[in-house]
Amino acid sequence: MDHFVAQRQRLRSLFGVFFAPEVTGALLPLARPALRLGVGGDATVHLGGDPLLPPGEPWPTWQDRPLDFLASFDFGELAEVLAVPGLPQEGRAAFYYAASAPRPWGDDAAQRDGWRLFTGDLVATEAQGQTFPQLSLGVAPFLSLPAPQEPAVHQLDERYSGVRQVYEQLHAAWLQHVWPDDAPVHQLGGWPALVQTPLDQGDLSSMIPKQAAADQERSLLLQLDSDPRLGWDWGAPGRIYFSACTNEPLENAWLTLQA
Repeated sequence: MDHFVAQRQRLRSLFGVFFAPEVTGALLPLARPALRLGVGGDATVHLGGDPLLPPGEPWPTWQDRPLDFLASFDFGELAEVLAVPGLPQEGRAAFYYAASAPRPWGDDAAQRDGWRLFTGDLVATEAQGQTFPQLSLGVAPFLSLPAPQEPAVHQLDERYSGVRQVYEQLHAAWLQHVWPDDAPVHQLGGWPALVQTPLDQGDLSSMIPKQAAADQERSLLLQLDSDPRLGWDWGAPGRIYFSACTNEPLENAWLTLQA
């Protein structure tokens, strides 16, 4: 698509100012297609608003608390904008989370019921959890870059000493280009904009479900930033991430809160 050609050329020019051609050539293939949720775009999605559940499904709870409805997406409609690797190409999904503190961080298997995904036939239902105002956002394709914390960047730094330190600044500049004016970083697919460690490493390694095969690649489904328009405050900064293993049902998606 033309916009990706232009974005890739812009990245090539940005990297080329600071890196040797072989480093730029190693960095560019790491860029992953993703969908930005913000101002403008080729489609519209809604965060918050009226909750959806499968017909007859009881309202989900965690520790005797009703979960809160965050968003729903029609992945078939989104695929018409861009077929993002790692995202479903059809069907609908509704995302729920225990949004009020104390909230699950996704670092303990006992917190598994602190978030839920529902797919299939979804219908409007009466809210039992906290409600958030509906926020309409445009959907636009963009090339996401791995955060400096990702293993791919560390591996490049081992091959080309000093790359990571410079790349940190370029990564921040690209995020500012994609989300200008400090807009909340809401995203579907691609590389996550990390606050802390990679989603399957470090202190959060226990978030990986035991039943998930070790050789399955996990990818970002949905990233939701703190957003005062919705009353979402995950920290300063703070983001929640839904991620899933390849070939696993969406209902098995894991959540991580980083703040």
